[in-house]
Amino acid sequence: MKLSGGLKSNLKQVCKYAYSLIPLEKRLGKQFFKELEFLEESQWWSKQELENYQDERLKDVIKHAYENVLYYREVFKERGLVPQDISSKKDLYKFPVLTKDIVRENLSRLVARNISSRDMIRLNTSGTTGNPLYFYYNPLRNLSRIGFQSPFVWRQYRWGGHEVNDPRASLSCWTLPAQRNVLYNPLNKVLILSAYTLKPQVVKEYALSMEKYAIRFMDGYPSSIDLFTKFLRSQKISRPVDLKAIFCFAEYLYDWQKKNIEEYWGCRCFNRYGLNERVVWGMDCERHEGLHLIEDFGVTEFLDDQKNGYKKIVATSLTNYAMPFIRYNTEDYASLLDRDCSCGRGFPLLEVWGGRTRNFAIAKDGAYVPVANIDIPNVSENVRQFQFIQEEEGRLSLSIVPKEDFSENDIQNIRTKLLEKFSDTIDVNIVFVDSVVQTENNKTPIFIQNIKGRPLVSHNG
Repeated sequence: MKLSGGLKSNLKQVCKYAYSLIPLEKRLGKQFFKELEFLEESQWWSKQELENYQDERLKDVIKHAYENVLYYREVFKERGLVPQDISSKKDLYKFPVLTKDIVRENLSRLVARNISSRDMIRLNTSGTTGNPLYFYYNPLRNLSRIGFQSPFVWRQYRWGGHEVNDPRASLSCWTLPAQRNVLYNPLNKVLILSAYTLKPQVVKEYALSMEKYAIRFMDGYPSSIDLFTKFLRSQKISRPVDLKAIFCFAEYLYDWQKKNIEEYWGCRCFNRYGLNERVVWGMDCERHEGLHLIEDFGVTEFLDDQKNGYKKIVATSLTNYAMPFIRYNTEDYASLLDRDCSCGRGFPLLEVWGGRTRNFAIAKDGAYVPVANIDIPNVSENVRQFQFIQEEEGRLSLSIVPKEDFSENDIQNIRTKLLEKFSDTIDVNIVFVDSVVQTENNKTPIFIQNIKGRPLVSHNG
């Protein structure tokens, strides 16, 4: 007997709620809390203790790469090195820098042969250039879970007073079922607020949902949270709940955004800097004196290729054994501050230059829709570069530089993804080009907005 779509959906929700009756602590598992307990201890280590830990983990990564990763085995041979030659992070200079182009050209040769594909997750990033980068990660190895269940993320949540059973709202790029703007996930006690449907007409629904589920924390993209806050203010809607903390990620958190968010919600914003490649993390603690460079997560070098006085970040992952990133050129810039945080943690303070911004396109109904996160690389591996351009409201042009194997099937998959993300709120015209548009400083933005006379978001709120 086949179940109808509606009955299947209802049954799925019943199962979710039944599963949610199991305490979240048990669902996360003993290993998660064991790792979190370790991180609660390591954050208070001295600088020397953290350095010793990095060196020990680094030796393990280097030995693993030598024995199991073809690309690195060849690097060792070419440079006349053996694993014992890199006994601490001070020896990393002996290794070449790993660039994004090298990763693209050597994807299969960078994957460890001793880890089953079942234990890997394939990830990708389009960075700031629209040129896809694919890589693998093994979330089952010690201290390397990703996303909601990452002990590293939960350590920062705890810095803001957030424990695993506290209800949280998440305002980011969730794709929800048709006609849904919000959805409560009882498994993780997360109220999902879709940034794709963020417009003045839905903010009251968002606010009422936060009140209904007694939300105490919120996370998401700072641009989306800032815009949500501005819509609430413009409609004179009082804050629906008393939040204890807001956690921002994936974008640069500007001072004007932080001021607007904190004034309305009456709590502090916690900032987080990181990459999809999982090589470096910077996190704001309860003192808010700067981003802590999370040294029990990776080894970070600052090379002298400077930009506005900031140095280039080259980072080595201490958690990814499926596809080790050793001396990876992040193409980001930062500097260590010459002061310590008053919190007393051993992590140094980091200041990142610039950052990623997630711009908004304007839909037919005036909604602001985030565009830079449309995951074209995950839909088709045959796209060399892509770029969205908006000249008028409700319409986008998607420029694609195709690879040789690009086919009609790729077009169909991309159209399906665009329809899933935009529905009928934005029409997208796909065009094929030899190259995408560059800015005056040779950057290749994923999204270019050319609508005249319609500012998206003012910097002064």
